[in-house]
Amino acid sequence: MAVAGDRVSWAVRRLLLLIALSLPSLSQAQAPARLSLLDAWTHQHKHILAVIDSATPEMLGFRTTKGVRTFAEQIDHIAIVAATIVGRAVVGVSVPKELAGDTAAYLHDRAKLRARADQYYNFVITSLAGLTDDQLIADQTFAGGTMPKWRWNLTALQHSAWTLGQLVPYLRINNRIPPPFTPF
Repeated sequence: MAVAGDRVSWAVRRLLLLIALSLPSLSQAQAPARLSLLDAWTHQHKHILAVIDSATPEMLGFRTTKGVRTFAEQIDHIAIVAATIVGRAVVGVSVPKELAGDTAAYLHDRAKLRARADQYYNFVITSLAGLTDDQLIADQTFAGGTMPKWRWNLTALQHSAWTLGQLVPYLRINNRIPPPFTPF
């Protein structure tokens, strides 16, 4: 019986090995880098608009302390930096001049601020959608440093998330509830 059991055990191990070898590798199962980045920017886009929607119109000029950006200036900074880094360091184009707006208007009007952030994020997503994974591997020099384009993109995403997180106290101090962070 021991011999028959050993044969079955050996056959099962061989079958499992063959199955494992026929499965795609983990690298093949991963989403292409461009699609992952697009997904992350789409999520950031949705979240920044939700943060704007959570604020009252009166909050646009609010500062948590002296010397820091107002709520509206912080939103504007996030959107401009995202578009600038992705535009220049990832795609190799300047931010379109038509996206520039009148700060006297949009920093004091929630609907205009939201529309401006929406335009900048649409620029980021549309620009990135035109690239291939191979293009994202190429090095790019920007702001005194050289990194692969995918890394510049991650830098822009990290800045966006970091700075967006700084707006939570702005909302809480004004008795507003920040939008929940979800992976969707």
